[in-house]
Amino acid sequence: MKTQKLEQNWTLTILGENVYHIPEEPIPAKVPSTVYGTLLEQGLMPDPFYRDNELDATKLMENDFAYETDIRPDAALRKEDRIFLRFEGIDTIAEISLDGSILGTADNMNRVYEFDITDEVKAAPEEASLHLHVLLHSPNRFIRKAYAEDPIGGSPEAMPGFPHIRKAACMFGWDWGPRLPDAGLFRPVSLVGYTCARISEVPIRQIHHVTGKTVQGNLVDRVDLAVDCEAEWLPEAEDTPVVAEFVLTSPDGTRLQAVSTPAAAGLHTAPSEDLTGLTTPLRTDHLRLHVTVENPKLWWPNGYGEQPLYRAEVFLHPAGKDTVLDTWTKRIGLRTVSVNTDPIPDEQHDPHMTGQKPDYDDGINRFIPEGDELSARISRDGRKVQPRNFAITVNGLAIFAMGADYIPEDNILTRQSRERTDLLLSSAKEAHHNCIRIWGGGYFCDDFVYDLCDEKGILVWQDLMFSCAAYELDASFQKNITMEIRQNIRRLRSHPCLALWCGNNEMETQYESWAWPVTKKQYYDYIRIFECLIPEMVHEEDPDAFYWPSSPSSGGNFENSNAENVGDTHYWGVWHGNEPFTAYRNHHYRFLSEFGFQSFPAVQTIRRFTLPQDRNIFSRIMEMHQRNSAANGKILNYLSQTYLYPKSFEDLVYCSQLLQADAIRYGVEHFRRFRGTCMGTIVWQLNDIWPVASWSSLDYYGNWKALHYAEKRMFAPVLLSCEEHGEIDQKPFPNSMPKDIDVSADLHVANETGQEITCTVHWSLRNPDSSVVMEGRQNLTVPAFGGVWLPHLDFNGQDPLSVHLSYALEIEESVVSEGASLFCAPKHYHFLDPELTVRRKDDIITVSAKAFAKAVSVETDEGVLRLDDNFVDMEAGERMFRVLPGRDFTDPGDLYEGKTLRVRSVYETAGH
Repeated sequence: MKTQKLEQNWTLTILGENVYHIPEEPIPAKVPSTVYGTLLEQGLMPDPFYRDNELDATKLMENDFAYETDIRPDAALRKEDRIFLRFEGIDTIAEISLDGSILGTADNMNRVYEFDITDEVKAAPEEASLHLHVLLHSPNRFIRKAYAEDPIGGSPEAMPGFPHIRKAACMFGWDWGPRLPDAGLFRPVSLVGYTCARISEVPIRQIHHVTGKTVQGNLVDRVDLAVDCEAEWLPEAEDTPVVAEFVLTSPDGTRLQAVSTPAAAGLHTAPSEDLTGLTTPLRTDHLRLHVTVENPKLWWPNGYGEQPLYRAEVFLHPAGKDTVLDTWTKRIGLRTVSVNTDPIPDEQHDPHMTGQKPDYDDGINRFIPEGDELSARISRDGRKVQPRNFAITVNGLAIFAMGADYIPEDNILTRQSRERTDLLLSSAKEAHHNCIRIWGGGYFCDDFVYDLCDEKGILVWQDLMFSCAAYELDASFQKNITMEIRQNIRRLRSHPCLALWCGNNEMETQYESWAWPVTKKQYYDYIRIFECLIPEMVHEEDPDAFYWPSSPSSGGNFENSNAENVGDTHYWGVWHGNEPFTAYRNHHYRFLSEFGFQSFPAVQTIRRFTLPQDRNIFSRIMEMHQRNSAANGKILNYLSQTYLYPKSFEDLVYCSQLLQADAIRYGVEHFRRFRGTCMGTIVWQLNDIWPVASWSSLDYYGNWKALHYAEKRMFAPVLLSCEEHGEIDQKPFPNSMPKDIDVSADLHVANETGQEITCTVHWSLRNPDSSVVMEGRQNLTVPAFGGVWLPHLDFNGQDPLSVHLSYALEIEESVVSEGASLFCAPKHYHFLDPELTVRRKDDIITVSAKAFAKAVSVETDEGVLRLDDNFVDMEAGERMFRVLPGRDFTDPGDLYEGKTLRVRSVYETAGH
């Protein structure tokens, strides 16, 4: 097998008049690239992320575009029996021609396309070139025309008609993203030559021999690997016998196995046309073998063990010869992963659980009355739904999933790189994330994203690429999505990080709630796609994998899809519902796959897309970079409940981040206190696609918001948390009848490690000047993967506006978890001036305070620093912070050296 990448000497032409008045002339380009990326590199368009430049960039996509190059297959490639032209990613509606003859078309950015150009190459003289022309049609015009013919529903934040095209939905706009539907050849284009036969794919199934079980999971003495090399023979060699050699190398580089299959020849029609569109009549057969790994090193998620990776290689040879026809290489992890959804017939609740409500079958299902519209629902039948588990289980151990939802990292796709994603996922790992959910409104990620998750122990909940829309099934669409899904399952199934496949994002619950008018056909088509076609494909291509029809879901069939006691849940009472942060305590979900709260990005990020006069959250430019229409008002609503009004724009940004961090902390700490009932908290969202106000914990440039620092604390393996009671959850109002306020607290230790821990909890009730009112300590033993409540602390008689509770957990005299809780909103607490000062020596920053200070943040005048901790509560005294390397993928410069440090807390924001 020979490969010749087609990377250089391309041109891009914008066809027709365009918003930037760029002549219809070839522009130098390379591949992979996109239209926006190429024009930016050539200085032909302004940054679409700056101010409101997005608007013109959207208009540019009214045009068609042409990518062109002359290809000269090298001598080694010409000697191969067959030469295929391979496109790894075409975005999206395209027509491909070679020397003026049409090879084919493309209409799905999530698919690989192959074309047999053997005859064209071998008919041309050796020194001749072949002209490759790729015509990309306007995505804007395509969806507009399709929507006019068939106005199917979808997310209102996106351009109407987006479900009609197999392109990342969020490229047409979302409630955190701009309308920048770029186009291009965003993944490699290659000439690939084969002789005799090639490897199509190599699924490897694992059988773990379990000899026992401990609290830390299964004991495994060996793993049997069933290796299935799917080979494809070229028409010229379908009777030629070949063998597959399998080589397994251990994580330390030791060769463990080298085994060959018996010889085989092509006996069956290959499915290539159904996978890549290749029309060459290939033949196929399976070359199978089994190998055993003794004393295996198991792969574990972050926080539960190591991530040893074995290298699996397959070499395809003609029988009796050493010649290598093709190779296949993957890194695999030895592990089992499943999702426990077993019923819980007699569930016993923690006595601290309050507010839990049973779920009832709402009676909505696929049996609907005749008619074009779903004009009637079956009324509730009052059937109580039996609770069920929802727990990701790795190597026999049910883990508590902690992490965030991942969205595409950039609207300009080729800006994403392994190095940039490594920075992002390293930040996730450092904040103790063990899981991400790759959201279904984007596109299937590059291999390196999953490689990095394999290395870092970050499990992947993989949505298929359907989100917040109606999809209608006909023969063409079914064939298109079948090829897309099969290709990507086959590509990704070997990754140990892959935890489950999920059919779509929020479609079941949106159909159920009538988010848009739904026809009878769309209703039935939903069932056909997500509860028939896709699960069948998953079972065929990845038979050991878990499939879940939607997120959220209770298992499908529109049966109370966002239930509390079954399946996964998207909870938005806090934020969209304007409920207080303490509302989380009324719920005990099985698995939260979405919940979130917005904030503004770092001030230095805002400076990069604004002018000084834009820096007001209600300015046109700030609103252009806030795509959730009611969000700024929501931030101010929650701000009014929590803080005194900030004295400056910078302080408002800071307070918005504190609100976000506290909102999520209330939820995560609560759900971790009830491990076993709840087994997952996946926060919406991890990252941004452009500079924007959003739900992310890391802004577009990789800056850690207050939320990400808080996640590092709340996702820690051992967590001390507080359920406080006072004005914070009883909310007296001046005009209400006077009533007594219960001032009290319940401390809890959660242990998400495989070891029983012995620890000491110290608590102290303090005045604003940090002087102690009362204090105590408790020695505890906390079981592995368990939790312990401390005795109730009664502080009645104390003024909830004038005392706060500090607490810390020590193991072997080291503090591993700590915090502080107020009994009232911070705006009502009687803060004293902490008179904060800051000094530095090398990479150590020391902050001094003369009184209790809430949410102490250290940064420079130019922008944020990345520290080992930040936005922390501190008592009077000193606290040290360590400066860490920055994570701004665009600026490797030192944000610390020579800069003036700035420190602030909640007290300073109100202009005292």
